[in-house]
Parts: sequence; structure tokens; C-alpha cells
Amino acid sequence: MKNRITSRRVFFYLLGTVILALGISSAVRADIGVAPASTIAHAISKLTQLTIGRSTSLYYVFCMLMQVIIARRITLKILLQLPVAYLFGLLIDFFYMLLSFPLPGILHRVLLLLASLVITSLGIRIMVGADILLAPSDGLAQAIGKPFDWPMSKSKLIFDMIITTFTAILTLIAVGDVFFVVGAGTVLFMIGTGPIIGLFTKLFPFFDTN
Repeated sequence: MKNRITSRRVFFYLLGTVILALGISSAVRADIGVAPASTIAHAISKLTQLTIGRSTSLYYVFCMLMQVIIARRITLKILLQLPVAYLFGLLIDFFYMLLSFPLPGILHRVLLLLASLVITSLGIRIMVGADILLAPSDGLAQAIGKPFDWPMSKSKLIFDMIITTFTAILTLIAVGDVFFVVGAGTVLFMIGTGPIIGLFTKLFPFFDTN
């Protein structure tokens, strides 16, 4: 948060949050694999009675606690992620409920997954342009890479690989299925999100509020 926070930046940040929540909910509904950062929350939701939104909020709180442990102190930047985690969970559950229509075949699920990839990338692009706060999972990825002077792109990739592997092991132990929530969609998100965000950055420079 290097620059003064303006109403324009807040608006774009909230807009990006709403769009990102819609993208995540769409991927969960498609059920062919979600983005790496959503795998743990999706697994917890399917293994328990928690909604996907509440699972995501709890996962984000865990990411915040890990940031505190790594930084060895509680910062305002970390604390401000708490209301974001709560709001994000509510939005995901809201959109998940709206998307509760039947998907008659695999083609419809694939189309919904592709749409969720584009929507998720757009949401991230808008939030990054607002430059206010990172999502708690991205904040943890940044914190992990900071001692090694890794760029955010490298930290995010390594973090996503760790989270995806952990989720696969967790579901293998819990239900005997590595692909319980990790699937083709997870790989698609891993390789497709970055390039699409890059494309949106070129197409929509007005989202940069710096």
C-alpha cells in the first residue's frame, strides 16, 4: 500500500473481490478441479458439513496465522485480511447458491470451468491493480518467498504446488482418492491463470490505480 488509498482503489478492490468469488464458486460447481489455492477449502467442505464459503474463510484465517508465525509479529496488513476472509466466504456461498442449477453433461461442466478460469483471472487482475491487500493465501505465498527474495510469481507457483500436493495427500488418506478435489481443472488453473492475467493487464490498463 505505497500510495494513498482512494475511493477508486477501494471500489476496484471490492469489484475484484466479488468477481473472484464468482469465479471460485463457478469452478466448485463445475467439479472438475478447482484452482490450487481453493483445493484445501474445497476438500474440507466436501469432507465436513461446512459450506465452501466457510471453509474458504477458515483456510484464509489459517493463512493469516501462518503469516504471523513467519513474520513473528502481528501487522496491520495481516489484520486487515480478516474482514476480507469473512466477506469472501459470504460472497462465495452466495454465488454458489445462485449457481445451483443442474449441469446435464460434461460439456456444460467444462464450459463452466473455462468461464470460471476467465472470471477468476479478471478478479485477480482488478484486485492487483487496486494494490490494497493481497488475498490471505497470496499473502502467505509472498511471506514464504520473502526470506529467499523470490518474486511473487515464483512464490505463488511453489505455494500452489505445495498446497495441491498437500490436498492430494489429505484426500488420499481421508477417502482413498487423490483426485477427490484435485483434477484437470486444477492443472488448467495452474498453467492458465498467469497468462490470462497478463492479457487482461494489457487489455484493461485503467484498472491500475497507482
